[in-house]
Amino acid sequence: MKTKFRLLSVLLALLLLVCLPALASCKTATDNTATPSQTAGTAAGGLEAATSGSSDEAAPVASGFTVTFATDDRVAVTVYRTQEDLTNGENGEETTVAYTRDGTTGELTQDGTGQISFLLTFAEGYTLDSISIAETDGYNNLKGSADTGVANGYRITKITSDLTVTVTAKEETAAEDPNDGYEVTFVLGEHVSVTVYRTQDLTTGGENTTVAYSRESGTGTLTRTDGQVNFVLVFDEGYELDGEMTIAGSYKNLKDLSADGTPNAYRITKIASDLTITVNAKASA
Repeated sequence: MKTKFRLLSVLLALLLLVCLPALASCKTATDNTATPSQTAGTAAGGLEAATSGSSDEAAPVASGFTVTFATDDRVAVTVYRTQEDLTNGENGEETTVAYTRDGTTGELTQDGTGQISFLLTFAEGYTLDSISIAETDGYNNLKGSADTGVANGYRITKITSDLTVTVTAKEETAAEDPNDGYEVTFVLGEHVSVTVYRTQDLTTGGENTTVAYSRESGTGTLTRTDGQVNFVLVFDEGYELDGEMTIAGSYKNLKDLSADGTPNAYRITKIASDLTITVNAKASA
């Protein structure tokens, strides 16, 4: 019995000698194994490093020409990504710097077909005075409301360089009431038109029209007291006044101003009623 016990003890000792190194090896392997979170952190760090290292070699982002708006505090500019956005009033950004885009897709472009669609908004009591672009060769057209279909909406087309757009505002003037002056109607034959001026200054404010109103000579304000009309007859080449003008209505004088240096210029003074002026042209002799 003792012999069997000794033999069993020897076998157990041998087993311990064999297993102890294996157990130590298993513990070391366990201690050196990263947890899932540690593994993820290592992977993230590696990706971050890779991304950082390759960023300088990435393809450049597409860009557009720069359009800078020079305005004062009475004008705000809202820029839209596409023509349709301007029409619908969508995707607008109030800004003073914009970049050329494809008019349909809104993608930035410098290929010479890019454009800027924008809306001008004025402070209360103000309206557009002027809009101009410094670089005359850097674009094709500046289109206004007639083309965009939006009041105070504009589009600059086919931009080929950076641009500076200057916008100025002016105070709105009260709308005139035609009833404040007498109406003067021109009945014109063929080959003649009329340019009417607001004051006696025939160098500014001319309007090609067939209806005018009596005005003060210096200010151009509508009036029914001693008002006048200053106008110039414009004949097609090879034509001249046929006889004399006829004027139906109440007034004091019809003055020929040609001696002052403007051919076919006239002034009707102290208008006291609505007038009808008939003018005909004939071939020059």
